[in-house]
Order: sequence, then C-alpha cells, then structure tokens
Amino acid sequence: MDANDRRGLAFRTLLLALCITVMPGLPARTYAAQVQDSVRVTQDTVPVPLAPLVVTASRQPVRSDRIGFAVSVLDEAELSARRAVTVADALRNAAGSFIDESAGPGGPTIVRLRGGEEVFTQILVDGVRINQNGGFFDFQGVTLSNIERIEIARGPQSALYGSSAVSGVIQLLTAAGRPGSPRVKMSADGGTMRGEGGGYRAAGTVTGGSPAVRYAAGLGWAYDRGIYALPHDVGTVEASLRLDATLNPDVELTGSVRLWNVDAMLPVRDAGATRVPLDPNARNSRDRLVSAVGARIGAGPLRHNLRVSTYREAFVYDDRRDNVAAAGEFPFFIFDANFRLDSRLLRTALEYGGTAVLDEGRSSVSWGAVHEREDLEDRTSGEFGEGTQRLDRGSTAAFAEVVVAPVGWLDLIAGARAEKFEGLSTSFTPRASAVLDLSGLIRPGPRRAGAPRILGLRLAAGRGFKAPNLQEQYLENPFIVSNPDLEPETSTSWEVGLDVQSADARFGAGVTFFRQRFEDLIRAVPFDTTGRQQNRNLGASRAHGVEWRFVARPAPAWSFGADGTWVATRVLENAGLPPDMFPLGESLPFRPDVVAGTFLEWQPVTTVRARLRADRVGAQTVLTERFSGRRADLESYVLMGVSVDWTLSQAWQAWVRLDNILGRDYLTAFDRQGVPASGRVGFAWRN
Repeated sequence: MDANDRRGLAFRTLLLALCITVMPGLPARTYAAQVQDSVRVTQDTVPVPLAPLVVTASRQPVRSDRIGFAVSVLDEAELSARRAVTVADALRNAAGSFIDESAGPGGPTIVRLRGGEEVFTQILVDGVRINQNGGFFDFQGVTLSNIERIEIARGPQSALYGSSAVSGVIQLLTAAGRPGSPRVKMSADGGTMRGEGGGYRAAGTVTGGSPAVRYAAGLGWAYDRGIYALPHDVGTVEASLRLDATLNPDVELTGSVRLWNVDAMLPVRDAGATRVPLDPNARNSRDRLVSAVGARIGAGPLRHNLRVSTYREAFVYDDRRDNVAAAGEFPFFIFDANFRLDSRLLRTALEYGGTAVLDEGRSSVSWGAVHEREDLEDRTSGEFGEGTQRLDRGSTAAFAEVVVAPVGWLDLIAGARAEKFEGLSTSFTPRASAVLDLSGLIRPGPRRAGAPRILGLRLAAGRGFKAPNLQEQYLENPFIVSNPDLEPETSTSWEVGLDVQSADARFGAGVTFFRQRFEDLIRAVPFDTTGRQQNRNLGASRAHGVEWRFVARPAPAWSFGADGTWVATRVLENAGLPPDMFPLGESLPFRPDVVAGTFLEWQPVTTVRARLRADRVGAQTVLTERFSGRRADLESYVLMGVSVDWTLSQAWQAWVRLDNILGRDYLTAFDRQGVPASGRVGFAWRN
C-alpha cells in the first residue's frame, strides 16, 4: 500500500467517523453552555445577545452597535463552531476579508480587507502592532493557541493606530485569567486529505489565580505538510502568558508575552507549481516575540493608561541554486541562486492615554501620545556578495477622540491623529462616525436601557496612511536603489450601513456599502538598464463594494446565515508600471469580485451540533508569475464543508471537520492548486 492509498484509507475512515457521529439515538447529556457577558436570558429562556463591547474600534471600549465603522467579532464560541485551525482559517469567512495564498496552500499567507493592499491591514496582539516594518504580515503557520477572540474593524483606522491601518485592523486578544483554582484545557486534532497533505495540532491552556493576581498561559504545536509533492513542512510552536494584578481599586497592572516560531520550506516558485520544477532548497523561518507591560490608574470618571511594549522579529530566507533555469528553456524569469537574507526587527513603543468618562458612561473624551522606534538590521550573503545594512527610525504621534450621545437616538465618534516619522512630513488622519437608532420606526414607544437596537443606520468617513518602510526608503543593494524622498501612501474612505434585528434576537441582518480611494501608492519600478529597481509614489486605485450578513434562528434546534463581500477595484494611475499588468480602468490583480459563504446549523440533541457551510470565491484576475507576468483570469469556485461537535461528557468533547467534500478542483493563484477533499478529527478536555 503506497502513501496515496494510505491517505485514501484515512480519508474514508474520517467519512465513516462522521456517519457514526451523526447517527440518531445518541444518549442525551447536558450540553455545556458557554455563558457570555453579552448575553441576557429572558423569562421564556430565549437568549437575547446584546451588542458586544469592542476594544479595537475606539479608544474607549464601546458597544459595537454604537460604532459607525463595520466591526466583526469572532469570540470563543464562534471560533469553536468554525473549528478553525489557524488564524487565517478563522478570518477566511469574515466579512470584508480575502485570504490570499498566492504560493498555494501551506505557503506564505496574507489577508486583504476590502480590496486594499496586504500592507494596508494592521495586525495587533493585545494592542501591540506586529506588522513587519512597512505593514506586511505573513499568517503562515500562525495558530489560535490561547486566543480568546478576534476583532476586525474595517475601514480606515489610522486615527487610532497610525500607519498601515488603512483598510482596517485585525486584533488577536489573549484570554485573561479568572480568579479560582487552575482551570486546564487541552486539545488535539489531526487530519489528512486526498493525495498529498495532512497535519496535526495540539494546544493547552491553564488559567486561574486570586482576585489580586490572575494568570493565563498557553502552549501550542502545529504541523502542516502542504499539498504538493515537495512539502511545505510548516512547523509552528507558540507560547503565551498573561498576568493581571489588581493592586487596589485605582491601580491595575497587566503584562503579556507571546512567542511564535514558524519554520517552513518554500517549494512553489513564483512561476507556479507545475510549469517549472518545485524547489527543494528554499526555506524561511520567522521568530516573533511580543511583550507588553501596562498600568491603568484610576477607576472613576478619570482614567490613565501607560504601556511599554516591544516586538521582535527574526526572519530568515535561504535558497540554494539548483540550476533549474540553466538551459534557458523557460520564457519567464526564475530566481535561482545561492542567496540568504537574515533580517532582525526591534520595535519599542511607549504610550500614554487618558480618558474622561462622562454622562454615566454614555460619553467619553480620550487623548494621548505614543513614541515608537524601529531598528532593522538586514544581512545578505551568497552569490551577490555579503552585506549588512542597519536602519532605524523613530515616530511620535498624538491623538484624541470623543464618543458622545447628544440625544438618545444618536451616537457620534470623532477623532484624529497626527503622526511624524523621521524623514517624513506629518500625517494627519481624522475620522468620524454616526449611528442613528431608528428602532422607533418599527417598534414605537420607550426602549429598555441596554436593549438591542432593532434598526440602526451607520455613517462613517476617514483618512488612512501608510509610511514607507525603511527598506523602501533607504535600502541599497544589488537589486534596489534607495529613495529617501518617498511620501506616505494615503486613502480616503466613506461607508453607509444598515443593521436590523428582531427584538428577541432570533433574526439579524446588516448591509454596508463602502468606497475607498488610495493615492501615492508606492511601486517598485525600473531604475536603470541593469535591472535594479527603485520605489516611487506612482499609483492610485479605488475599491468599492458591499458587505452583508444574515443570521436567523427559526427554532431552537436550527439556525442558518450568510455573509460575504462584493468588491470592485480599479487602476486609476499606472505611471511607471507595465501597462499590460496594470492597465488603466481595469481591476487590480488578486482581488476576487465576491467572497461569500452560507451555513446551516442543526442541534438535534443537546450533545450534538452539526454545521454545513458553503463558501464561494468569485472570479479574479491574477499575474502568472505571482508578482509579474501577464494578466490571467481565474474561475470562481464553491467549496462545501461540514463539521460535527459531540459533547461526550462534562469534560470531554470531540469533533469532525470535512472540507471540500465535493472534491472540487480549483486554483488559489495561477498554476497553484487548492486544497483537495480533506478531513480532521479532534478532541478537547477541560477540568
């Protein structure tokens, strides 16, 4: 029996496990219901979820239905229902987002919000920015170990977070410890797929403490082989720790540290997976360390927050010549050389923020400042010679924000940020939003304080910016010529949204129309006839679209819903760019016109929950050599998956997840196949 036969047998075993799991007549046990802070139970036992508090979209935690910008929250219950394996997997179905695996599944992975560039999304962990210098972030191998929730704030958020928060912000929030004896949770899952592929994951967390000192710690391991004949062999180790100490009612301290280590091979070349031989010699690794210590002073109307944070990233790219292009038989460029890059980034930040809470918490005024410094060291070696370049840059910003409800049916948020990077002019980024409570049009009469809004109209507008990274401005090597005169990339945006839900929260829906224009885009263009390039402010583009969501619970055992985004992009300026790759008036590459999904969930007994989901990725234009080449069109595709959760006891839970159950063949990029039919089985235990 060869490897493919063994994988096929494993896949059939998973299908059999699914059939056994959903058989009727299973013994009923009490389903361990998770009680959320934002849930209220009425006398008829129907849970009425209130709008959750969101910490990402404003300086002061605000209910999501008071924010004009579109916000999504993936809490612990939702992440569990999706049985997401990685952070990118969890974001795959979030409104407004598109997960781009342009090197194929298992390779480097980026997220684009609302059709923006990948560097236009700021990534935070517990408030600490973890983007690479200049905004890039690779989600390859990043798992959900000890992540309690994910918040996505779409639209320009530079007024809050500065550079790179152009199309939105994604924040990963670590679970906080709760007083009591140690609570331990462990989980493990593994899977296989038709043909090549498979992987496993294991994670454990422990939380507890006293009212004075609380802790939450986690460890995680993961491995993903990838789907090609040569594996990606993505290995991940994660560790995290969060401590919270209440010294007295007016002083609270918080400290957190998180480590990610990701190692992977890079078998897929820019030219594709079948047009050229796979690369057995290319690899990369990333070590990320995020740490922060903060203090809250004051528990009354006036509060102050101080925080010191650091972010360290060590990146290694290593490739060895394999003479794949020695005969010159390929009509496109293939990078094939002995080359190694060692890059070290250290970012430190000191931040102060103050908040005055007014009107019994309905209004607030926030202000503050942050000083940040980045130190970067790049070392190159190989056929192009050895070199070392050290760069550093500081930035200082001041910000202010007002959250106010002048009347009972209107919520306003207005804020601005001024930020000065060394070597750049000051960037000023305002934003404002309004939410009109129109519930009275549907349900006249007084509304209970804190009750969910039945109908709300959202309006928002703002500006965003992204400072050029240090390499774009100052890097000088055999491939790149520095350009210290670069200016930040900028954007302007506005959006309108309408949200509606029933009074008992059995039905909810929302729609958002957005429009964003990007200007002064930085593009690498030829500098001279030697093949060197230089970064310049040349491009302009536009993205507009519609986001929607719908959830209904017609009966206690049934729920269904849909979410998605339609987006259209246009190239507005292409000076200096190849006109065949970026023709005026055409769409930007790697932006599907539709990313949408729908689900149906069934809980026939209290111990079993099944979810069927179908996801559609629309047609898109791509480049044949990933970063260059001719434009090519990819067809749309629909993937169907199913997951089943089974509560075995109060301590044990098991689940099965099957993806692409119809065995659809599809491409994630030109000549890069998507994941075939696959399945995973997992278990979790908690005391």
